[in-house]
Amino acid sequence: MKRNVKMKILIAVVFAILILALIAGFFMNRRGDGEVRSAYDYARKTTVSATKKAEKTTVKESGKTTKKANSKKSDTATTTLKKSQKKVTIPGTYVGILNDYKEALTKKWGNQACLQNGVSNVLPELYEGTPLENVGFWVGDYNGDGTTDLIIGVVDGYSHYPYAILDYYTMDNNKQAYNVFQSQPKDYFSAISGKRIMEKISDNKEFTAWYLYGLNSNGMALTFKEGLLRDQYANKKNPWYKADDMDGNTKNDTKVSNDAGKKRQKQFDNARVQLEFIQFSKFNPVAKK
Repeated sequence: MKRNVKMKILIAVVFAILILALIAGFFMNRRGDGEVRSAYDYARKTTVSATKKAEKTTVKESGKTTKKANSKKSDTATTTLKKSQKKVTIPGTYVGILNDYKEALTKKWGNQACLQNGVSNVLPELYEGTPLENVGFWVGDYNGDGTTDLIIGVVDGYSHYPYAILDYYTMDNNKQAYNVFQSQPKDYFSAISGKRIMEKISDNKEFTAWYLYGLNSNGMALTFKEGLLRDQYANKKNPWYKADDMDGNTKNDTKVSNDAGKKRQKQFDNARVQLEFIQFSKFNPVAKK
């Protein structure tokens, strides 16, 4: 009898301990906002934290190498370097893109490899001499919206595709890299004054189009401003048109004189801005773990 009573007391104590443990576990796994954290959420958070600690980027500039581990306040790894006495920080979300470009330039990827890996397929036309010195990258807030952008382009002094931007990235609301536009052969972009973008499309024969864009409020899309066409297929003697859209069809565009067309083309070309790109020869890729 006494034995049965002791057994019942023991079972009751064990049961009470289990109840208390479940209650404690519930409150320990709550966030400040009252949301219950799932096992998946906890695992994901732990993985991201471990990745952040391990991830580093190295950039060489003026013979110096500066390393900076991932900032705890940011969702991405950052690298800081000095360039002309200016501090340049590369968000970690752009590191993979820079790695791919460095590899493409080093191994001289062909057109297909560039397309498969999300790299501009203008690149194979830029391998003359030392490819790593022909192409570079720029990091900063191009359009003044408070977001750090990544622009990859042709360095100053290289004759092929002068002023060309090969790729333009910004960050979305989740701080992930977002591609705004990418150049292709015979269809490439340039920075122009006023934080704007110009696109030039040409078949190298009878047709060329210049399109002027702004960037929308969040910097994630181009907004058409103005266009100019030189279409000798449509008119050999007077091929210039002011474009009100981007369809390339001169039937719904406004014809302008040869003098006016040439003047506007010159204004477009003179407005191009050469960004101060950091050559890829000075970028050390991050090892993928």
